[in-house]
Formats: sequence, C-alpha cells, structure tokens
Amino acid sequence: MFHVSFILVMFLYQFSVGCMILLALMPLKEVDVQFYRLASGLSALLTAIALFLAVYYPFELPQNFQVVRAEQGWWPQATLGLYFLFLALCFLLYLRMRQKKAAGGKFLVRLSALTGAAALIAEGFVYRTHDLYGGLKNFVLPLHFLTAAMFLGVFVLAMIFGHWYLVKSMPKRLLARMAEMLIVVLVARLLVVLATFWIYSSEVSSGAAAVGQLMDVTRGHGLFFWQRMLAGLGIPAVLSYMIWKTAKLGANQSATGLLYVGVVFVIIGEMISKYIFLLSSIPI
Repeated sequence: MFHVSFILVMFLYQFSVGCMILLALMPLKEVDVQFYRLASGLSALLTAIALFLAVYYPFELPQNFQVVRAEQGWWPQATLGLYFLFLALCFLLYLRMRQKKAAGGKFLVRLSALTGAAALIAEGFVYRTHDLYGGLKNFVLPLHFLTAAMFLGVFVLAMIFGHWYLVKSMPKRLLARMAEMLIVVLVARLLVVLATFWIYSSEVSSGAAAVGQLMDVTRGHGLFFWQRMLAGLGIPAVLSYMIWKTAKLGANQSATGLLYVGVVFVIIGEMISKYIFLLSSIPI
C-alpha cells in the first residue's frame, strides 16, 4: 500500500504542475476563459488529493527498495509548503476564471507555474541520494521531475485543447502550436533520460552496474524498463510526429484522436517510471 501511495502522490503532483506550466505558455487572449478554468480547477483538484494522501496517509518507504527520502532538514517542509501555495494559487485562478475575470489571469497562471516548478525542484532534493551530490548530479532529480511534469501536462492539455475545438471556435493554428510544444517537451524528456544514463554510468559509483541490471530482462527490472522506454517514450515519439503533421494540415479531429492514444501511453510510461524509481532510485 505504501509504495502505491508514493507513486500516486508523485504522479498527481507532477500531473497538476505540468498542466499549469504548459498553461502559462498559452495565449490567454486567444484561448477561451473556460479552458483556463478547467485546467486550473483540474490542477487544484489533483494537488488537493495528493496533499490529502501525503498528510493524512503518509507513506513509509520499504527498506528493501532503493529510493530514500530525507526526513530532516528544511527541504521536506519547503516542498510541502510550496505545494500548498501552488494549490491556493490554482484555486484562486479557478475562482477568477469562473467569474470570468480575466484581468491578472496571466500573472496568476505564471505565478502558479513558477511555484509548482519550485515545488518539484525542492522535491528533487528531498529524494536525492548521496550518489547524486556534487556537480551535474545535483540536477538529475529536479530536471527529471520537471520534464516528467511537462511531458504529462503537454499531452493532457493538448488533448483537452483539441477536444475544445468541437464546442468552441478558436484559431486552428493554436493546436499546431501545441503540437510543436509537445515535440519540444518530448525532446527535453528524452535528453534528460539519456543524460541520466550517462551520469549514472560515468559519475556515480557502481552506477554502470546498476543501469545494466536495470536493463537486464533476465535478472533485473528489465521488463519494466523496456515497457517504460517503448510504451512511455517510443510510442509517444511516433505519435507526436503524427499529431504535428495532422495539426499542420488542420485535421484537428484526427490530431485529437491521436492525442487520446498518446495520453494513455504517456500516463502508463510515467507511472512505470515512478515504480522503477522506487525500486532502483534511478530516474528514467
């Protein structure tokens, strides 16, 4: 039960923050206010669920798992405080959008996104092992959490945004722009995963052996690893190109259908990624 709570809480945090980060990159004047209300309300709801689980049903990491969590110091308190602030900002934005008060909305979106990003960075230091101290290793987990959040956020928001065209009239170029953002975030996610492998293989003591065991189907966690790489990164990469091409042609319904498929694979991939992180402490 504890590891399920760990995976779910981390997933919900990243999901909600990722939505707000991508929302901050969208033009408020050209996008319907109700879309902002939906996105901010969804982020607030998911964050509230995650905070409820984290506070009232705190998880204890099993000793046979490799990931560790700092219980002392100010990083855990700072992380929790930032997530509460993020929740308050998202809920305030939701209320303003519900009242159709667009004034100051963009500032609130950006402030929410920055607060959520700061919370993810702080959480990266909470789960940092002793092997990840010094130099580039300090940034492995923060960058992993940030790109995971944006990867989830861009697929989900693009899918909702594509569906929005069925009920609202908006410029078709906006979906093409979302498709371009999707490719940029995907590339960033892939680069962070590859950089993680390089850092663990060259900079971390016994890291190369740990990565090799992670990939080994016969004696390690290879089954989960290759599912994560193929279903969570490979298939979304192919779908991203197809979404971009169909969005450029103005075939929004086709692009939205592909986004539905992409969301499923991205969610599966990121959930497996968190399970692998729990088992091995290696973020992929």
